Amino acid sequence: MAEQAKRVTTKYKNIYYNQSTKKYDVKYNYKIYDPLTQRNKYKAKWKYSIATLAEAKEELAKLRMEAGKMEDKDITLQGAYELWKIRAQAQNFSPTTVKNTEQQLRMIGQFLPLETRIKDITEEIYYKVFSDCREHGYSEETLHSINATFRKLIDLTYKKRLINDNPLHRTDNVKTKKTDDVRILTHEEWMRLDHYFHTSSFVRLGVDRYPKFRFMFNVLYYTGIRIGECLALTYQDFEEQQGMRLRITKSMLADGTIKEPKNFKKRTIPLTPIVESLYILERDAHLDRGGQMGDKIFDYGYGNCLMLITKACRETGIEHCSLHDFRHTFISNLIRKNVPLPVIEKVSGDIQETIFKRYSHMFEGDEKIVLRALEELQTDL
Repeated sequence: MAEQAKRVTTKYKNIYYNQSTKKYDVKYNYKIYDPLTQRNKYKAKWKYSIATLAEAKEELAKLRMEAGKMEDKDITLQGAYELWKIRAQAQNFSPTTVKNTEQQLRMIGQFLPLETRIKDITEEIYYKVFSDCREHGYSEETLHSINATFRKLIDLTYKKRLINDNPLHRTDNVKTKKTDDVRILTHEEWMRLDHYFHTSSFVRLGVDRYPKFRFMFNVLYYTGIRIGECLALTYQDFEEQQGMRLRITKSMLADGTIKEPKNFKKRTIPLTPIVESLYILERDAHLDRGGQMGDKIFDYGYGNCLMLITKACRETGIEHCSLHDFRHTFISNLIRKNVPLPVIEKVSGDIQETIFKRYSHMFEGDEKIVLRALEELQTDL
């Protein structure tokens, strides 16, 4: 067992003379804030066996310059999330809320390091994050959620007095589309888009890419799945027994990570004949090229898909629509056809409360249905 070093202090603070090695050791003390315990943790860095006192003083200066003495309560974005998670557990927030907040934090982390100190976030940084999010292709609804998470984490650190000034108090809120402000494609708009993808072509490595583009947007339009769920699909996810169905068991994040679908809702969606026929054509072409059924169908990213729909809208002369607007259109079409809410919940993966809140304006005719039922009941009596 090695002997413990015998050190004596010198007239210089944090510099010690090591009697065992006959050289100098330097100790640099610092503290970091732990958001879990809301206390400082004290740590130290050492440099050993320095030949002269002058070199020891120089080494101590380097340590101070490199690390910098961290100030009390220097909380980061990640630290703010850890604090929020403690609060969420204490107030019994739903697992879905916690999971969604964590996911939105990861999205922020693509454009702003989570080690960024809250006090260093400026108005310019805030706007730059959301400029990058829009350029990346996130929908307005997703931006709305990311913005809410960003601001609530900063507000929490300010309320906890972990920062002296809220950097966003005097900053205009990023304008994002409200969750109930949805864009619904008309049937005529959809037919123009579908015709565009059907009649256009782009040959790459000897393969026309547009048939697969058309297939992807037909899947989005006729199933209402989210773009992340669509990009995670494999050929095996299409069930071909007694009428074709689509199984949704996973989703792809913007960074390519595969996870469970939103709200952990795995589901099965029946397919229309047009989607069935487009799938069979794509599957057969894929297998002819030596592909496997377990392969991913769409090898695109979020940005590629946004670029495709933006170009298609421009070429067809229709108002721009986001990738998520196909989902809004799907759910709206089901409501128009009087499909019961429990069925819409089953195929969409959204809970009934969310569906009703977002599309409440489409249920105005329900009052007439209730009155008609009561009138018929009165007649029966």
